[in-house]
Amino acid sequence: MIIKSFSIVDFKNKEAQNFCFESKTNLIVSRSNTQGKSSLLKSMYFTLGFDVRQFPSGWDINDMYFQMEVRIADSDYTITRQKDIYRVSDEVDSMSVKEYSEWLQKKLNINMKLANVYTKKLSNVYSSAFILPFYIDQDDSWDGGMYKRVSDTLNQYSGIPKNVFESVLSLSNIEIDELQNTLTNSRKEKNTAKSIINNFFKIVEEYKEENENIDGVTRIDKEALKKEIDRYLRLVNDFNEEATDYKVKLLNKQEILDMQKQELSELDQLLKMNRKRYNSIETECKFCHSQLTVEQSLTRLDLSNNEFEISLLKDEVQKEIQKLTGEIKEFKLKQIIVERKVDAINSKIQKSKELLTIDDYVKVTAKKEAINEMENLIEKQILMKHRLEETIKVLIKKIKELKSEKRELRMSLEKDYDIQISHVKSILTGVNLNELKFLEFKKIEGSGMNKNKKYLAYYLVYFNLVKKYGSYKIPFCIDSFIKNEIAGDNAIEMFGAVENYFFDDNIQSFFSIVSDNLKHLKHEKDYNKVVVSGKLLSKDRYDDISLKFNFEV
Repeated sequence: MIIKSFSIVDFKNKEAQNFCFESKTNLIVSRSNTQGKSSLLKSMYFTLGFDVRQFPSGWDINDMYFQMEVRIADSDYTITRQKDIYRVSDEVDSMSVKEYSEWLQKKLNINMKLANVYTKKLSNVYSSAFILPFYIDQDDSWDGGMYKRVSDTLNQYSGIPKNVFESVLSLSNIEIDELQNTLTNSRKEKNTAKSIINNFFKIVEEYKEENENIDGVTRIDKEALKKEIDRYLRLVNDFNEEATDYKVKLLNKQEILDMQKQELSELDQLLKMNRKRYNSIETECKFCHSQLTVEQSLTRLDLSNNEFEISLLKDEVQKEIQKLTGEIKEFKLKQIIVERKVDAINSKIQKSKELLTIDDYVKVTAKKEAINEMENLIEKQILMKHRLEETIKVLIKKIKELKSEKRELRMSLEKDYDIQISHVKSILTGVNLNELKFLEFKKIEGSGMNKNKKYLAYYLVYFNLVKKYGSYKIPFCIDSFIKNEIAGDNAIEMFGAVENYFFDDNIQSFFSIVSDNLKHLKHEKDYNKVVVSGKLLSKDRYDDISLKFNFEV
């Protein structure tokens, strides 16, 4: 993935700004701190799907629309976010955070599943999880355990951040576990087939011996049939009551749906006329057929005549309509199922009455037909058993190969981890980098500059491992590696380490820096610089940038 540009629109204060980036190292530069660097980077990764825990004071994302232009593989996409509602350029409908996470995983060819901390069940992760290894936050990444407590969304998963990195680095055992489960189920199915074959074979042989020369019939049990009919009649009564209940629920849901559609119709008219700057508008109420003016619609819907507020409410109304439509569809389906059950039971009642009336007999020939059916079933089970045996052989071989591959990959990563630690230690002097082994994310001990150096060193090591072994690529970001000013040898060492082990012409990255520290970068002129100066947004840019945001469905 490459982030091409990023736009921000503050629709309350009518301010906006657009930022363009290159596919290499991008420096977010300001003359001093608190000039908007973190607001920009946090907003970018929030738009990308990371659940940022805290934004700088005065930066209210609830009043803002964010839009990002990205390239994934050879295709360009636009991602727009307002609060927890997403729009992407290749989908018509708006998306929830979960829906967007699934969309982005599909585009990046990610298959990350993590266990829930409570249920222990595996499920596809939210986007915060698979973005985690690529983003270092200024406020939450430099204390406590590495990559921990940086996003509230991640609290639902167990084994954070280790399980995330195992997935990114292709060390996760999930694939092996899934194959092992398939192997276990296949073995159970094979044993079941084997048992069916043996039992049915015995039954067939015994049945043949017992009925070899017997010709007879079996009389219908009338008392049993009468009890069966009474039971069926009770079931019919219960199901009829259930069907009536669904009809009442359908009427209530349809009434609510009609009201939501009326609101959507008014919002569509308001949005169209807002764009054309009409002074008045007439819409018709679908219930009393009276004419509604703009002011009446805005008053009824508690809106100001603001395109963004109208669009946001329109998204919310559309989501409610989708929800109600789904509920109505579900109730209709349940009603149909209940009515079919009633019909089926009525049919059984009729057949039972016919049996009582005609006192039918079971023919002896049915026994022969039963024997033929059991023999056919035995043949099918034998074929199934053979297929399962072949499947089991393939699964055993695949599991063995995967375990070997992951064992070798882990050894390579552990070796490379030690090499990276050694390289970083040669630049960041005077720090102990032997306290954390590969994929250990315990709390880093120490204080002051020494502690900050340790954090930086370990982050740089994992960045390089992800760049080299990662199963997918997202732009890397360090939103400032220290809040306080540094100088002298510490500054030379830390910025030198960043330049050597973070910046890469072949990988897009973002790094915030004050202009006085640019002197510590040997190749400063080779990097793309985005300069911010206190006021991140501009009223002059509002009109032209806001036109990029398309809210028409």
